[in-house]
This record gives sequence, structure tokens and C-alpha cells, in this order.
Amino acid sequence: MIDRCHIGLSLAPFKVTIDGERVQLFAKAIGETDPQFLNDIVPPTFLKAIDGENNSSRLILEMLNVDLTRILHAEQQFDYLEPVRAGDCITVDRRVLDIYDKRDGELEFIVIESVLSNESRAVVGRARQLVMVRNPSKRVDGCV
Repeated sequence: MIDRCHIGLSLAPFKVTIDGERVQLFAKAIGETDPQFLNDIVPPTFLKAIDGENNSSRLILEMLNVDLTRILHAEQQFDYLEPVRAGDCITVDRRVLDIYDKRDGELEFIVIESVLSNESRAVVGRARQLVMVRNPSKRVDGCV
């Protein structure tokens, strides 16, 4: 079981400067054709690309002593509060919001929140990630 004392665990904030070429490659990769996302404003899902910089997701899971072979990315949610543009410097703050289990511990869930702020310290977006951890040794039906 993941120790619940890790609820509230935060990583040190880190900064990401939005590279225009990277945004264009991202837009192309997701099939985005709207010109505003190709030339100026980043596509909304680009926030996931920057909140995971510096292997921050992996670092959080390692700090929780989670076996990476047992995880599944279960859900992602975004709140877009302000446009993000190529050239912006975004500060990313990530923390563990919650840890809970289902099926008597067979499935554990980690809720990770990212708060993204611009140079003026205005929050431009929030991302909430739900990671599921399978614990097959906890199966209640006797099967492994």
C-alpha cells in the first residue's frame, strides 16, 4: 500500500519556456489544423507536455515507492484559465492531492495536480492526473 503520509507531497517548482517550434510539432502530431494553434496560442493539451518536464511524473511515483511496471494512466483533466503562447515562461508546481484505494487495496489511485503560472504569477492552467496502481497480491478472490 502507498503510504498516505505522502498526500500533500510537492516537487520543487520548475520553469519551462514554451518553444514555438516544439508547439508546431506538437500541433502537427495531434492533427491540429486551427491556425491560432499553429502560429501563436499553444493547443490546450500541450500543457500535459510541459507539466511532465524534468521527468516530474516519474519522480513523484519514485518518491512514493511505486513500482512503475504496475501503473496505468487512468485520467487527465485540464482547466484552461489564460492563453499560453510560444515564448511564455511557465512555472509548474506539482503535488500529490490524494491517495486512495478500491477493492481492498487491489487498486490504488494517486491524484496529482499541476498548477501552471506565467511570468506575472497568474495561474494559466491546472492539470489533474489520476494514476492507477495495480496490486495483484491484494486480489480478494484468491487469484493471482
